[in-house]
Formats: sequence, structure tokens, C-alpha cells
Amino acid sequence: MQQKLRQEIESQIGDRMPTHEDRNRCHYVMAFIAETLRVKNVVPSGVFHRAVVDSTIGNYSVPKDTMVFVYQGYVLKNTKHWTNAEEFMPERFLDMDQFITTRPKAYIPFGLGRRVCLGEKLAIANLFLVLVRFLQSTQDYDIVLDSHNGIEADPK
Repeated sequence: MQQKLRQEIESQIGDRMPTHEDRNRCHYVMAFIAETLRVKNVVPSGVFHRAVVDSTIGNYSVPKDTMVFVYQGYVLKNTKHWTNAEEFMPERFLDMDQFITTRPKAYIPFGLGRRVCLGEKLAIANLFLVLVRFLQSTQDYDIVLDSHNGIEADPK
């Protein structure tokens, strides 16, 4: 994956500073970011909301003023919604090597509905810029995870 990311960055951006417009040409990088957010969600429990009226969710009664939340971590790794849900596969966000802009219904790392995170676009834009610059700056190294869950940088 790292080599694929580096090759795409080299072919689409080279060694210049990335721009937000580069996201439209770096499909694998964007798919990698989307899959990272799916597998390692920053806020898997989402944010709490308060029921403003008596409601029903499925077979459950939710009285007015009850605190409710969507456990995003469950949805993002549920085999009902994701093939090989526990596997890290950026390709699930690609269609004919193009990043899919219409995200799957179960892709909710920033919440869903009217109260989706306001910082979603900024977060993804910044993740793109940071990831690209990091990979550009470390092109002489392969970043590997060792068997002790630490990070090592091996010179090429």
C-alpha cells in the first residue's frame, strides 16, 4: 500500500507541496484516508443527542429527553455492511481506480444526518495534505509496523 501511495503521489504531485485540488487526482490516497477513518474511527461512539419528543427506534421506545447516540464503531466494522470488515482495504472506496465520491450508507466516521460533523471537509483536506507531505518527506524509508505494535522506519 505504501508503495502504491508513493507512486500515485510521485506521478500526480511529484515533490512539490500538495494542494487541495490534488485530491481530485490522488484517488488511492483518498481511498486510503477513507479506509483509515473507517477502521480507526476517532470517535467510535459518536456524539450524544437528546430525543426532543417521545420516539420509537425499531422496537424500542425512546422517551423525550433521553440521551441517544449511534455507536459508529459497530456500523463501520459490521459485516452486514462491509465485505471483510476487519480487513484494511482502501480498494473498497475505489471504482475502476477512481475514488467513489458517493460514500456507502454505512460510512459514518463523521456522524450522519443533519448533525454530521461540521469539520469533516476540513479534517479530510488536512489529512490529505499531512499524509502526502509525510510520504514525500520520508521517501527514502519504508515505514513498517513491528510485531510489538511499535513503528520503525527502515532505510531503503
